[in-house]
Order: sequence, then structure tokens, then C-alpha cells
Amino acid sequence: MNITQDQDVQPTQVQQEFLDMKFGMFVHFGINTFYDTEKSDGDLPLFNFDPLMVDTDQWCMTASNCGMKYILMSAKSLDGFCNWPSRHSNYTVAQTPYRKDILEKLIGSANKYGLKTGFSYSLWDRHMETNIRDEDAYEEFMLNQLEELMTSYGPLVELWLDGFWIRQDHGWKNDEGFAASQAKFLKSWRLEGAFRWRWDYLYGTLKKMQPDCHIFLNSTRAFLGLPLFPVDGRNAEKGIDIEINNPVWDWLGEKKYLPLQIEMTLSQKGQDEFEDGNWFWHRSDSSVAKKWRVNSWRNKAEKMNANLLLNVGPSTSGKLRPEDEKILLKIRE
Repeated sequence: MNITQDQDVQPTQVQQEFLDMKFGMFVHFGINTFYDTEKSDGDLPLFNFDPLMVDTDQWCMTASNCGMKYILMSAKSLDGFCNWPSRHSNYTVAQTPYRKDILEKLIGSANKYGLKTGFSYSLWDRHMETNIRDEDAYEEFMLNQLEELMTSYGPLVELWLDGFWIRQDHGWKNDEGFAASQAKFLKSWRLEGAFRWRWDYLYGTLKKMQPDCHIFLNSTRAFLGLPLFPVDGRNAEKGIDIEINNPVWDWLGEKKYLPLQIEMTLSQKGQDEFEDGNWFWHRSDSSVAKKWRVNSWRNKAEKMNANLLLNVGPSTSGKLRPEDEKILLKIRE
């Protein structure tokens, strides 16, 4: 898992097609939206999830009009709420007054506006007691849900996975200098996280379902751009100023090129642990990144040969915040 400096290792054709998209939209929308919170414990009542509409056409039209090429939606966040009617959970959109499959709506709108699609999914599920109580049962639950996502909605360009650290007890704080902490983090991931998740098997199973889907595993903000092998790319959550960007890594005796994706959010007023910008909608938050700032993010990402995935948090109405829509539609001016 060592960094290499070999400039002869280049992206595969599928990786280059991913990098050629350059710019995408990240959408956080779920049960948290209707309780004005960034995080919850998987116990928020479902009766409040009742948008007048979920305007995926508006999301995708706005994304297309500002030059985005793909859209990624939170299928399930840490709270365990599923934006699709999963057969393996009782905490889904099907149990709400809204009832409709939001992922299916998104796919239809994305196809209409010529966008590639992907999903984010939290491995850590605060709603499921088996997360802690029964590891074997929980691993089966994860695989069943991921199979639904990978086989029910057509080709996905990306699957962005979050929340691995519930299984990792040591080595994920960057407190010993980058090089030492990085080595400790990767060792801990392989010996604890990957081992306990059976991540190698899970990754291989997902790739059999969709070989061209790029699988990312969030390495936390402490270790921006670090690959939690096996993966198809590296991510940097709010990491536009990432200092070390090494695209070529040794894995199982081979040099691998791993594209970088940087996730930023248009909200600039955060709360609690997200002080530099929210992911979900909040009634009191009308802050938004200026046009020049978004363009500077795009320029920085392009110089690093990285994709920029820009987050929006639709409101309880199911539409984009007016502030987000206005800025996004200005980007091409």
C-alpha cells in the first residue's frame, strides 16, 4: 500500500472517462432534512418525511445547465434511512407518507438530462441493532442492500461508501505527523476495518455486479486522498487544499492509478462538527459559496486532475435551495 512516483502508470480507459466528467453534483436528502439536523441515531419518526414533491428534474436540469456530467445521491446516510424501498430495512421511504422510490425518480431525471448517476451509502447504520450485536448478520444485511442498489437502477458511475470507522478502534487520528499517522491508519484499516467488514470479499462482489462502477471508501478528513484498499479511487471530503496528491499506489505487487474526487458543499455556515458547511438542508442556513469560490474550487481540482463533486441539500419541499440554484446557474456566465 505504498505511494509510488511512477509517472508511467496512467488511468485506465474507464478511469479516464470518469476523470473526463470533471464536475458533478452531490445530493444529501433524507430523514435528517425533515428534522433540521446533520446527524441522527436512526430513531427519528418517519411520519414527518412528507415533501410536497421531490423535484429531481430541477436537480438534474440545474446540474446539466452548469456543466456537471454526473449526479450522486445519498441512498443511505449514517442514520440508516433509505431513499429507496429496501426489502431489508423497516426504515425506508416506503414507510413514510411520501412512499415513492426517490432513487428511481433520480435515475429517470438524470437520463432525461444526460447525466451519469451514482449513490452514496453508509456502511455504518445507526438504525440497525445488528451493527454492533451480530457482525455476521450485519455483513449479510450490507451485502443485500448494496446488491439492491447495484442491480435495480441500471449502470452506476460511482458508489461512494462512508462510515467504516465504527469497526476500527485504533489508528485513525492524524496526530503523529502525516507519514507516521498514514502508515498506522492503513495498517489499522487492513487489520481491523477491512478484516472485520470482510471488505475484500464485499468489494469483489460489488465489482462482479458492475465492473465499471468506481467504488470509493471515505478515508475521513484526517487522511485526505488516502486509499482504503481495495478501492477504485481516492476521495477528499472538503479537501480542496489537499497537500499531497499521489495518484499511483502499490497494491498486491502492482502499481495502481487511483483517481481523486474532492467533495465540497455549497453551504458555508455549519454547525457542531461541520462548522465549515452543512451537507443537509437547515432552515437557518442561507449561506452559499460565491461564484468566484466555486470556480476557484474547479480550477484547483482541474490542476490536480481531480473531479469536483459539489454538494447541495434540497429543502423539505424537495427542491434545491434558491441560493444554490442561483449560484449554480451563474457558473457558466
